[in-house]
Amino acid sequence: MQKRVFIWMVAMLVAVCAQADTNKTKGSGAKTTSATPEEDYYDVQYLKFDIKLTNTSTAVSGNVITVAKATASMNVYAFELNNTLIIDSAKINNVILPVATTGDIRKITLGSALSSGTTFTAQVFYHGSTAAGTGQFFIHGLNPVVDNGFTLMYSLSDKDLASDWWPSKQSIQDKVDSVDMWVTVDDTLKACSNGLLKKTTIMPGNQLRYEWKTIYPIDYYLIMVAVAPYNEYSYQMHYTDGSNDSMLIQNFVYNTPGSFTATAKAALDSTGLIVDYFSSKFGRYPFDKEKYGHCMSPLGGGMEHQTMTTMGTGAYSDVTLISHELGHQWWGDNVTYANWAEIWLSEGFASYCEQLFVEKFRGAQAFYDYRTKVFNNAMVPTGSVYVDDTTSVGRIFNTALTYKKGASVVHMLRYLAPNDSLFFVVLKTYQQQFKNGFALTTDLKHIAEQTYGTSLDSFFRQWVYGEGYPRYAAKWAQQGSTVVIEIDQTTTKSTSVPCFWMPLEIKLKSVAGNRIIKLYNNTPTQTFVTAWDSTLTGIEIDPNNHVLNSLGAITQDQSILNVKKTLVDNDLTVSPNPAEDEWLVEHIPANAFCTLTDISGMVVWSKVCSNTIAIPAKQLPKGNYSFSVRAAGVEPKSLILVK
Repeated sequence: MQKRVFIWMVAMLVAVCAQADTNKTKGSGAKTTSATPEEDYYDVQYLKFDIKLTNTSTAVSGNVITVAKATASMNVYAFELNNTLIIDSAKINNVILPVATTGDIRKITLGSALSSGTTFTAQVFYHGSTAAGTGQFFIHGLNPVVDNGFTLMYSLSDKDLASDWWPSKQSIQDKVDSVDMWVTVDDTLKACSNGLLKKTTIMPGNQLRYEWKTIYPIDYYLIMVAVAPYNEYSYQMHYTDGSNDSMLIQNFVYNTPGSFTATAKAALDSTGLIVDYFSSKFGRYPFDKEKYGHCMSPLGGGMEHQTMTTMGTGAYSDVTLISHELGHQWWGDNVTYANWAEIWLSEGFASYCEQLFVEKFRGAQAFYDYRTKVFNNAMVPTGSVYVDDTTSVGRIFNTALTYKKGASVVHMLRYLAPNDSLFFVVLKTYQQQFKNGFALTTDLKHIAEQTYGTSLDSFFRQWVYGEGYPRYAAKWAQQGSTVVIEIDQTTTKSTSVPCFWMPLEIKLKSVAGNRIIKLYNNTPTQTFVTAWDSTLTGIEIDPNNHVLNSLGAITQDQSILNVKKTLVDNDLTVSPNPAEDEWLVEHIPANAFCTLTDISGMVVWSKVCSNTIAIPAKQLPKGNYSFSVRAAGVEPKSLILVK
């Protein structure tokens, strides 16, 4: 989901009413799993909707069949349905039973308990109208609106609003295995939904029944309908992976004159190209036996309904919105976050899909500029990417933390990769391993560690669970070919993260040309020594903007060459550098603890040393390494060793 002009609405919700997704069985606390314990006693396997809708109101009538399997002994079937909707009757295994109502929670006491593993069928007949939404997120489940003369009605069930229009179990950890969505509307209208349109049936009274079906597991909040006098604009996209496979791109657009412009058509035409590109990066589009497409709306952003995004018209002028919602088909739909605290696994990655689109189709400079804009929006001094308060819809969908900082963390995870291709190996492995299911941040971390061959404890602890970001300042000096750089790091919330452990690119500048080296910064004040024959005119920290940070002063300061008890001024020497087989380091203080780390911060060699030591390099990959020396009475120092 990408929110644009309606961000203010989230803030208003938080300020005025705490939030829209209140758990009605737990007072003021938001529902984190199920609304009532009895919902956890069964697993939903199949849904069949047979409902009537219109494009002018929230009126809904019909029935929904739920096929489920008991996961424990159960004598009560519980579900959620807005209490303004009237239940006409309900059946369990074709036997009519009374329904008890407490708020939006409905309960049916069974004639006899069902044992664990028993499959049963519940059918609820209902009708009525709920309060109408006007197209904002998190307000109401059905949204009848008029947009420049075009009248439409569309659903927005995220986060807990599916119950506004169907009898549901709103638990993200219970995906429905398959869904039939039968929607009857006036024959002047079209109804679009998830999956494939299997049949259109003529009904009495000048009505049509649109019969959609999806065979892929789907979360409750991703089930959608939209009803309007749409025109359809569809085509087949073709994969470039050598398979010669193709897939339907199905779009429902406004039928009002002049609404489907050449710009709009070009934007929708780009969708197939992005599907193909993302498939090359994440693995084949996860619902490729069905389709991908859009139902256009006046929504201030988009909602990633599985296989059929409800898309705001802003996508026509900014295709990054299309790439964001399409990205969700992998990140959030195929692999769903296992709880709301982990939503960055959806929104952070979908937001980074915008950058991947820009990188591929608009070039390196546009990618840099877009990333810079995201970083700037992500620099809030407090708050973690991991949601620490799932009782607040505003906190869950916080733009700066969940979306922008989440995307920034994804980019930095890419930056940490030993080579760029391994980052995409991580993404593909994650998608394949948790296909049609759920995952946690720890699952992503484990895959990344296995692929990168290094521990990422510090990275995830600081950037996902910790708060704030680093601010770097630096001093530099040169004496002959010896360059000394002192990095000073402060953080915006030192009580959470005193120091972010990150590799930093440093650009060494000279009239003769520039050179970029990479240092591993893991202390608030850290001095690095390297060699460069050119005359240094200045340095730049993080020149390619790979690390979320702000910058302080960068100054030339010759005094750092002469600080008492430093290891400069020929006290510590290394040769050769670069080396092929080994580095010889001399003048090491007595009983110093020496470590060699790769650029990700993983220790690849360590030893207590004195005087002279040979550090093996032959088995190490080419690149920069940080050699650190710590000894009593001596200021810690780091040298850059190059293989």
